[in-house]
Amino acid sequence: MAGCDGFHGPSRRTIPSQLRMEYQKAYPVAWLGILTEAPPSNAELIYSSHERGFALVSTRSPEIQRMYVQVDATDHIDAWSDERIWSELHARLAGTDGFRLIEGPIVQKNIVPMRSFVCDPMQHGRLFLAGDSAHIVPPTGAKGLNLAVSDARVLAEGMAQFYQTNSCSLLGEYTAICLRRVWKAQRFSNLMTSMLHRFADHTAYERRVQLAELDYLTSSRAGLTTLAENYVGLPIEWGPR
Repeated sequence: MAGCDGFHGPSRRTIPSQLRMEYQKAYPVAWLGILTEAPPSNAELIYSSHERGFALVSTRSPEIQRMYVQVDATDHIDAWSDERIWSELHARLAGTDGFRLIEGPIVQKNIVPMRSFVCDPMQHGRLFLAGDSAHIVPPTGAKGLNLAVSDARVLAEGMAQFYQTNSCSLLGEYTAICLRRVWKAQRFSNLMTSMLHRFADHTAYERRVQLAELDYLTSSRAGLTTLAENYVGLPIEWGPR
């Protein structure tokens, strides 16, 4: 991009290490995900916090469903037969509301690690990072694609400004604008992950606090508003911090 100082590089490793700060968190749990050929079990997404661990049911299409169960971060997919997966899903989704999980052939299964990552800055000269190259969130908050699209929008606005006015002012603020939203999404993803999963070192006290947090967010108007606002995605803040 002529007119802007700097150079082009293929990845964040191009940013000099003395200028690059990387923040990371690895969770001691993972998600075992499956794709199954079955009709939807429910019209809505289901999150379940169970004594045996987290579970999630979602719809990909009228014929394909995506489901997850929490497993240990060291688990291997070979240890999880189809029968064991269905057994855990049924156990973790059982309730008193009459819900019935519909099974089908499992056509894909894999284990997804749970981790968080942020690179600061997200730019160096003519190099601009976006999406997973700059930040990763655990999938519990459903913010990965949301953040990537947000990055792309900010970058597109900055490039449009540059080519229309030869100004780099918005591109110069790319990192600040994006990371303000990224860190709020990191906060929400960490909250959802910590609130819904069981951890081996959980004390009885921590479990009760976890359940109280879940109860508050799902029973209070303020809690429901906060949950909905963050789940949908916070707005981009274009102005100065």
